[in-house]
Amino acid sequence: MTRLPQITRMLAEEFADRVSDVNAVRDKELHCALPLRKDAVPRDFTDDGRPFPFTEVGGEGVYEIPVGPVHAGIIEPGHFRFSVVGETLIDMKSRLYFTHKGTEKLFEGRDPAAGVELAERISGDTTVGHSLAFCQAVEAAAGKPVSDRAKYLRVIFLEMDCFRIRERLLRLNKRLTGSRLLRGAIVPGGVRADLPAGLDLPAEVESAVRDFDEIVGLALENTLVLDRLDGTGRLTTRTARDHGVLGYVARASGIDIDVRRDRPFAAYGDLSFRVPVHDVGDVKARTLVRVEEARESVTLIRQAVERLPAGPLVEPLPALPAFAPAFSLVEGWRGAITHWVMGGGDGRLYRVKVMDPSFLNWRPLSYALLKNIVPDFPLCNKSFNQSYSGNDL
Repeated sequence: MTRLPQITRMLAEEFADRVSDVNAVRDKELHCALPLRKDAVPRDFTDDGRPFPFTEVGGEGVYEIPVGPVHAGIIEPGHFRFSVVGETLIDMKSRLYFTHKGTEKLFEGRDPAAGVELAERISGDTTVGHSLAFCQAVEAAAGKPVSDRAKYLRVIFLEMDCFRIRERLLRLNKRLTGSRLLRGAIVPGGVRADLPAGLDLPAEVESAVRDFDEIVGLALENTLVLDRLDGTGRLTTRTARDHGVLGYVARASGIDIDVRRDRPFAAYGDLSFRVPVHDVGDVKARTLVRVEEARESVTLIRQAVERLPAGPLVEPLPALPAFAPAFSLVEGWRGAITHWVMGGGDGRLYRVKVMDPSFLNWRPLSYALLKNIVPDFPLCNKSFNQSYSGNDL
């Protein structure tokens, strides 16, 4: 009986050690599973040789066509698996996240000014859209609005970011900001670049769009082209709404949304523009929306240049308050971009959350493809024109 307390203590210590070991294993697994935790540890990934568990579509005459993840050119990886009868698509499963880059984690601990360089590279063809969304969120957290001149210049840069008359406008971007991709133009507290002296920007843009309209006319007056566009890749209004589709894809399916008008930012509340909406939801409708939006960008740029007020380009921001979140919405050329930021009290970023419109628009592509033929996939895919990089954060 005299040894009972000692034995009890030994058993209690052994139990505590085992619980500690179990907790350590659990915590390690949890940290790997939750990579955004501050104490997360890198996880080693290995290929065990098992195929990805796609749901197969069976039946007589059904076969599968795999595409990707490696594609021609320099686009990032994505895998598509088509279930086909003859040449008719009856199902398409996509697999993304091949290059999950940990972008949101990379923001942590950065100075907000240094965060801009990362935001600009979330999706390389939407430099201004993402950098503006990030800077607006930082400014909201700091409680410091930018100057009126900076607001108007931000409109100009964002509308230039939307154009796709590529080489001519890349050179014009270089004259505007020193960067063909408009990098460095948007900074926390304002903008870094002003309009160059002697540059008649509206005239340059209008000239470029006249060339664009000539190409559009040649395409849309060709019956073979129209036959490929008309009725192909139809995304119904109901399906688009059920999936929360954004941007021109939504507007081509009858959903009248545009952050520039519905939640004005920069100087858009002071400018007049039309939001084109079509309700058919096919490739032709998506084409027409984008054509009309390019023309609206011309009117927005002219208005912004003509009304450009005097004032500073950039003003210093106060340090971000500790753990006071703020978010921003920007209508990029693909649709609404969301950035949510939180400071850590030391002037640096504690957390950043990003949502590119591609995150919501990739899935409905599978529905738009149903009952189309295999050769129409590239046409439908490019009419959605989603970003792998913006999705695979």
